[in-house]
Amino acid sequence: MVYEAETDRIPFIKQYFSVIILAANIFVFIWQIMDPAGDMHIEAAFVPSDFFEGKNYWTLISSMFMHGDIVHIIMNMWFFFVITDNCEHGMGHILYLITYLASGFFGSFLHALSTLIVPISGFEDIPSLGASGAIFGLMAVYAILYPGNKFNIPSSTGMTMRKVGAGVFIATYFIAELTYAIYSITAPFGSQTAHFAHVGGFIAGAIIALVFKGIKGTSYKKKPK
Repeated sequence: MVYEAETDRIPFIKQYFSVIILAANIFVFIWQIMDPAGDMHIEAAFVPSDFFEGKNYWTLISSMFMHGDIVHIIMNMWFFFVITDNCEHGMGHILYLITYLASGFFGSFLHALSTLIVPISGFEDIPSLGASGAIFGLMAVYAILYPGNKFNIPSSTGMTMRKVGAGVFIATYFIAELTYAIYSITAPFGSQTAHFAHVGGFIAGAIIALVFKGIKGTSYKKKPK
């Protein structure tokens, strides 16, 4: 697991939208696993073909709070918890929420576009779900606003932890994800991950963070905690 190497003393409980989003993801997952049909309420997932037909736009939001299994939600919510407090504290509550939602929306949009260039009929009918697009947007925000922060990550042996710069770690992660996304065009069933949703979310978050930092400079780092 990845976690911040040094405490920044930003109280998570005061990052109101972060708390609400975390709770919403957990509640929605409980709702999913209680589906009487045993289908995890897949009808609320995002389907690209529906989007292009102008149907079920509401799934752009619902799918953002859904997960495929317990490992999916634990992985997403853990990294969300690690980075979200800095993002909301630095950007402010409203801009943070706009960034989170915009990243999720653009992630789904780019995923939908990617299905049009996959040379397999019906690929656009496969549902997608998960908070990853929105979280990748926050990753971009964190990397741009707090590139000098340090993460502890497992060493190559997995027995110890080592420190790495947040900016370097997230940039490397994004490059890998972009590589997977490009590869997925030729091998779409090689993974169950919507890599272009991650790429789209990251791009949206990066654009907003760059504009924000260009206007605010480094003043966001001086906000009282």
